[in-house]
Amino acid sequence: MRADEISSHRISRRALAYVLFRKIFMSADYVLKFPCEVRKDIPEEKLVVLVGYMNLAEHLMKQIRQQDPSVSTDTILNKYEVHVSQTRPDGTRHQIPMTILELLKAAQPIREYRAHCNDCRANISDTAFGCIAKINYPIRSEVEEWLLRRLPDDVNDPELATLFRFLSDLDIDGAHVDASRSNIFELQQGLVRRWGSGSQQKQISSSQLIHMLLFGGDIAPPQANLYTRLLGLSTVLSEAHPPSSNIEQFKTFMCATVMAGRLNARISVDY
Repeated sequence: MRADEISSHRISRRALAYVLFRKIFMSADYVLKFPCEVRKDIPEEKLVVLVGYMNLAEHLMKQIRQQDPSVSTDTILNKYEVHVSQTRPDGTRHQIPMTILELLKAAQPIREYRAHCNDCRANISDTAFGCIAKINYPIRSEVEEWLLRRLPDDVNDPELATLFRFLSDLDIDGAHVDASRSNIFELQQGLVRRWGSGSQQKQISSSQLIHMLLFGGDIAPPQANLYTRLLGLSTVLSEAHPPSSNIEQFKTFMCATVMAGRLNARISVDY
């Protein structure tokens, strides 16, 4: 069950334009699955859905206010409607209409737990329920540039050499990413970084890195530790906030990767 999927033909006339919703809510969603007090009372799947409802409602309210500062709170809560995708027990999905007020009411059971997140080591986004986060689509060109810039300049760097072997041995060629570019990327072709020249030249594409990080399924703690080494992520926790919100979302995902290794926790990724 996902709280942020919206039907292409069922947006109420009272809501924002469908294209705006798609721009905001198409995303790669991930969860750092760290045992906590909240999860003792609320099952993981239900927690993810309710956090999705809460975040969706709060983001919608902000977007509506930005578009029309004069609109009343009552109008926002009761007159704006979205269709949320839910999964039935048999695995089929259907769309249900929900006002923003209904989203907030549905998320009410988790509100009493917000304070538990303040000092949690898995709170990688510094928000309530910050172990649950997302990377918005489209993935911007500056993200792909930033990812490649993080790699070492020296072709003889031992971690870079290991990364070359890792990508080759696991056939991580980025093809799956490239096949999705028309839908979820700003660039229609991945960027490439090269080392050396001639027959000795080596290269890595941004598609390969994104394939490894987001399109490879869940990330287990050993993988997280490996990615932390290979991509030099140990410094990402202390790096300054980047100027791009999309890069910031990737930086948060990298923080989750570092913490997954440290906390012996798994990251689930739904792209």
